[in-house]
Amino acid sequence: MNKDIKAIVEQCPLLHFQVNKGERHRIMRSGIRRGSLWVAPRTNGYCITLTGELEERMSNFLKTNFGRNSGEDYKRRWKWWNIKDLGGVARVIQHFGEP
Repeated sequence: MNKDIKAIVEQCPLLHFQVNKGERHRIMRSGIRRGSLWVAPRTNGYCITLTGELEERMSNFLKTNFGRNSGEDYKRRWKWWNIKDLGGVARVIQHFGEP
């Protein structure tokens, strides 16, 4: 578990945190039933993935701040962005946790 990511999530009372297999951090928000923000540490940064209704809610924020998505799954169900530093990840998580 990445303690830095956990600390950022804990600052946002609407967010809940879960670590899945392979250091994939699932961040959920109260009031959103379908969709999560996934953060996975990588060798040269972090991979951020939006699922469910979050893709519609947050993809514009990510495009504006980090450019086009880095890729998408073969069925086009979700997109991901590679973010180089923890500061960028913190901005995404904090935006997600805003009321």
